[in-house]
Amino acid sequence: MQSTHPSASRRPRTGITRIDVGYLALASLLGVAAAIVAPDTRADELLPTYIGSQSVKITASGFDFGGNTFVAGAPTGSGDVHWHIVDGQINPIVDGTLHLNDVQGLCARMRVDYYVNSSTVWTTRYGGEVCAPDDKHHAYSVALGEYTSNKISEVKVSVEKKTASQDWQSVGSQRVKLITTHSSVKITEDGFDFGGQTFIGSGPTNSGEIAWSWSGGQITPHLTGTLHINNAASACARMRIEYYSATDERLSDQYGGKVCAVDNKHHSWNVDLKPFDDGKIVWVRVSLQNLGADEVWRTVGSHSVSYAIKPIALCGGGGGCLRRELK
Repeated sequence: MQSTHPSASRRPRTGITRIDVGYLALASLLGVAAAIVAPDTRADELLPTYIGSQSVKITASGFDFGGNTFVAGAPTGSGDVHWHIVDGQINPIVDGTLHLNDVQGLCARMRVDYYVNSSTVWTTRYGGEVCAPDDKHHAYSVALGEYTSNKISEVKVSVEKKTASQDWQSVGSQRVKLITTHSSVKITEDGFDFGGQTFIGSGPTNSGEIAWSWSGGQITPHLTGTLHINNAASACARMRIEYYSATDERLSDQYGGKVCAVDNKHHSWNVDLKPFDDGKIVWVRVSLQNLGADEVWRTVGSHSVSYAIKPIALCGGGGGCLRRELK
């Protein structure tokens, strides 16, 4: 039986994250307190979980946002928007470095606009004000993530500078949408398989998938792929999806339709299931079941997948802050 818990390929560098060596090194570089302690959590208290990250880079004359390395008048890398969710509430964390270069006496700040759709701004939050004391290059670490809502679907990250009239003016911005993420699912057992449509030899060559989407505070896992029965005349099968929270509470148990092979040849059926959504879903177990002669359904193989990394707290557990200038 196949059963795996996936890991995310890209992890957030600030805010809420799991412990890893790279993050500890970054914390040391930024002068963040290195004491990392898993928070005391009540059984009914849900922790934020990490969905994924998207790159953000803003370049303007004298004012830039991106990575912390600065070469030839611009950052060489990008900053990020790290998406988190807890109980259906979306929490985007803007993480990177604000650069001021050759702008003596001028001040800047970060701005984040939160959108409910492509045209409607729900609310706006601002980072702290920083000013260049001279015409040299100055870099400030940014971690803005103080706002959560189940209505957020997009953010606009902007760099603003203060004008001579003491107003704030945008010098550049980038919009980032909360995107659907995908997890591969493949189950291979004797005579019963789930994966892609192509079947060679004794199993599918590719995987099926779970597509994770978020809307109105609800998380919807969408299973697609192909169920295969091979060399098993009269055998019947179905798909099963179990839905779990961050605390491994089973939220629901859903089933696909019953299919049966009429002979010993290879037979396949398309699978397209999204029967359940909930704001607490963090991972699912996809199982392939067959029907025994006693009319009892039994699991022959399963594969567990998640969009999320279970986090711990760092730097106050996230939230909006503009840390000290990098040296």
